[in-house]
Amino acid sequence: MPTLIVSNQRTEEMVGDLELLDPDYRRYVGNQAQRMAWCLREGDILVLPMPADEEFLRYVADSLGIERDSVRVIVPPAGRVGEGLLSRDRLTDEGFLAELREAVAAQGTDRVLPFHFDSTVAELTRMLGLDRVTPGFGFLDQSGGRLLNSKSTFRALAGGVHAPVPEGGVFSAREEAEAFLWEGLLSQGHPAILKQDFHVAGFGNEIVSPVPGVDPLGARRTVVTEDREELVKYLTDRWDWLTDGGRNRVVIERYVPESVPIYAEVRVEEHGVEFTGHGEMRMKPVLNGLIVPAPSAELPAFPGFLDAVRLLCEPIHAVGYRGIVSVDAIVTPDQDILINEFNCRTGGSTHIHRIGERVVGADYFEERVLVELRRCTFPPFATAVEALRTHGLAYDPATRTGVLVTVDDGSPTGGFGEYVVVAEDADGVRELELAVGELFAAHGTED
Repeated sequence: MPTLIVSNQRTEEMVGDLELLDPDYRRYVGNQAQRMAWCLREGDILVLPMPADEEFLRYVADSLGIERDSVRVIVPPAGRVGEGLLSRDRLTDEGFLAELREAVAAQGTDRVLPFHFDSTVAELTRMLGLDRVTPGFGFLDQSGGRLLNSKSTFRALAGGVHAPVPEGGVFSAREEAEAFLWEGLLSQGHPAILKQDFHVAGFGNEIVSPVPGVDPLGARRTVVTEDREELVKYLTDRWDWLTDGGRNRVVIERYVPESVPIYAEVRVEEHGVEFTGHGEMRMKPVLNGLIVPAPSAELPAFPGFLDAVRLLCEPIHAVGYRGIVSVDAIVTPDQDILINEFNCRTGGSTHIHRIGERVVGADYFEERVLVELRRCTFPPFATAVEALRTHGLAYDPATRTGVLVTVDDGSPTGGFGEYVVVAEDADGVRELELAVGELFAAHGTED
């Protein structure tokens, strides 16, 4: 079943106007798109926003046990927002479409796997004649992907199935948001997190606190508003950004400091829901890596969290969505688990679980710990891999431990790379992390 994989890591329907994204962040996202290479199987086609190093692609193929020459990698011409993002104009470029049609016919492609199944990918799927064989296409074709990546939609569905969520609400009027923030949270001494309806990885979130010293985990920053006048000024200044120019609503929730962010990933199939895995999110202060499986899985509240995930997926299944769902939550200092978001798309954890299943082994979830690190700087790819091998740190299929480079650091200034450490336990992970950090530092770089 050859698949067309489209690594559209950020789209207009996910984050709003792409031109508002910082150019350096766009390049980072374009480099991050390499993650989807870990989903490749024999005969697949991978669409990337930027060319990937050929040595990296062969490294991924070798790790997955497939022939590099069996897969095709296509990069469309740069578009209006540059080469880092697969914007609509790039995916509908006539030259690119001609090349893609030829590849789809030659490879016998009969499945589409984008990072985000937005309206542009739906149009692309139709133009390639793959709409009839794509599960859930009718729902996705009517902007269903956007609907289910909305934080306000999450709040509505979570309320409907009585899932445990942080105290909060959805607001379209600034005055109503002000009243809830001040009367319900800030004046009671509780900080709040304000979320753009559409964004990812914490970049659309800000925290408002009545007192200083609250770390902005899962958000861009913390703003201190000690009285209502300061709150009004903040909302007046930021409302346009929070609502994407008045086009969307804002989700406001009580922020619980010192909480640990976790997630569970599932697949919604025609026959029902299949569990993929779970993990803990490393925040620095926004998402900067994963720990798989989640250490909090031993908590008494964790089975209830997984039950709530399944309940949330029932209406998602009923409306016709088919694909990956990642459900985010926090473990509070009291060890309660509160769900605060879901994303109905390929997630930032998907490639880690593919690596676990296909590289480490089917029992990886019980027998190994995988820790991902993002925004890393390391030497050129070939040099980095050789250094890992020379020092006995590279992933070894015999021991099923070691380091895999998951994203090549393709930036002249560094900070665009990612790797995953595989060990038998948490102590082994810490030892490997320390050794890799020292190794790359010795090559004139730092994480």
